Amino acid sequence: MHHLCSTIAMTYSQFRHEQLIFMIGLPGSGWSKMDNLLRCCSKFKANKSDYEGRWESYGNNRLYREHQGAFWDPGMEFGKGFDDLRNHTIDSFIKECLGPYTDINENDNYFVKSHFFAERHNLDWLDKNFPNNKMIFVLRPKEYCDERWLSTMTLAKHYPKYTAWQVVDDPDEEIGNHNKKNQDNLRDINKRHDLSMRTFIREATKQTIIISPTKSSLDQMGMIWDKDGYMEYAAYIKNYAVSKTLTLSPSWDTSFCLYNCDGLLF
Repeated sequence: MHHLCSTIAMTYSQFRHEQLIFMIGLPGSGWSKMDNLLRCCSKFKANKSDYEGRWESYGNNRLYREHQGAFWDPGMEFGKGFDDLRNHTIDSFIKECLGPYTDINENDNYFVKSHFFAERHNLDWLDKNFPNNKMIFVLRPKEYCDERWLSTMTLAKHYPKYTAWQVVDDPDEEIGNHNKKNQDNLRDINKRHDLSMRTFIREATKQTIIISPTKSSLDQMGMIWDKDGYMEYAAYIKNYAVSKTLTLSPSWDTSFCLYNCDGLLF
């Protein structure tokens, strides 16, 4: 542990702010799968040392790991104070972002995914204090997000924990069965975050591109089609881009916005 702390302390002085990539989306948007998918693209140079020991596997599917990697939100393992980043210094924020990573170096980039980055004051804080950093917004109709999350997740019983969305304890909670007050609160927060994300994107003065994760767009970002790459793409298609017949193109109900990501596609 002492060696690890010494290594991290040594690399903080060498760490460039631009190595952080901010991943933003609503619960139920496919945000976590999109994070895993984009980390398979070589142009992001994504570090994956936060993956170890952090994942969830549901039902009989033991081959694919859901919710892989760290999550940063209030009440989760990391993300303390992320409901209002104005309470952080730049140094304390970077330290919290790098907390789950065991390999910190000068060459890799580090994805940090937080739903609460979508608070408008947090988006403005990030844009002001990290003006050269990439932001990736996962966009999906808010109603689809509500339905998806409430039918497949729990607030406090599975990884990751969503206790910051919980307003009352719910010991009887199960997947698809939540206290109504908690359901309403999640929907309300999603509504606020959806509006703030889309307003921020609409008002953007930096390069902003909205696309769907087709094979072509992923290839332009250097998708590595190894076992992990194919598995992540298949999981995304299965959950977020499925047509009723193979003769039709997929119905893309999820897209992502590349903000300040010059050079990734063009």
